[in-house]
Amino acid sequence: MWKDGYSSHLDKFHPYKALEQLKHIASLFSPGEFFYFVLNMKDLGLEYLHPSVTKFIDVDPENTSMEELLKCVVSEDLDSVQRKEMVLRDFLEKFSEPQELPFYKILYMYRLKDRYGKFRTMLLQVNVLSVSQKGTIEHVLSVHTDISYMGLAKSDHISFISLNGDKSFYNVETSTGEFDANLLVGPVDKIGNVLSKRELEVIHSYALGMQPKEIADLLNISENTVRTHRKNVLKKTGHSTMASLASQCVMEGLI
Repeated sequence: MWKDGYSSHLDKFHPYKALEQLKHIASLFSPGEFFYFVLNMKDLGLEYLHPSVTKFIDVDPENTSMEELLKCVVSEDLDSVQRKEMVLRDFLEKFSEPQELPFYKILYMYRLKDRYGKFRTMLLQVNVLSVSQKGTIEHVLSVHTDISYMGLAKSDHISFISLNGDKSFYNVETSTGEFDANLLVGPVDKIGNVLSKRELEVIHSYALGMQPKEIADLLNISENTVRTHRKNVLKKTGHSTMASLASQCVMEGLI
């Protein structure tokens, strides 16, 4: 699908020019268990793979392929991942200003089976690094972060979050494999619009596995207030569990 949707539309291979600067910037941050890579869409070659990938799978960071990385995706999740990638590609094709694509962050979740046989829930964040003159993506940055510790409900959605204040698209349905073009002209549906900062703090704390007493101590409020916040946010958002609510908040970049 990638070869048909991206590679075949690029006339020539171009290495990513700012790779060393990107590696330097990334080294300044420490977001927990993660790895990232820069992918050239012309030949689907990994121009750079961060050494931390070895915490997840048994590969040589300097001599591996995209095919090897895809093998770590839990087999039951492959169909879901492909549908999300189909929606991603469809969004890119329908987007009217391809040169603006680097100002979007794309998020979705998948499960990875690591080198020790452990299943991990991963948050994938994709950013377009460069676009050809014809409007075809040339390079992407793909960051994979382990969020298993949050105990989130599995999400089959994908989000397109603007980094410069333009319109974002949250928790987009992926069952059809197509991006709903009506979203480009319709209003933005965002759960964050109905949640306060304190409510987000409570949701985040629940996602970390904290109990009401622990949350109360952390936020300097009473246990009863914590339970009231929990009841209110579930009612506001229509979710039945804090795990599914926290999952949606992650997909909106709220926590």
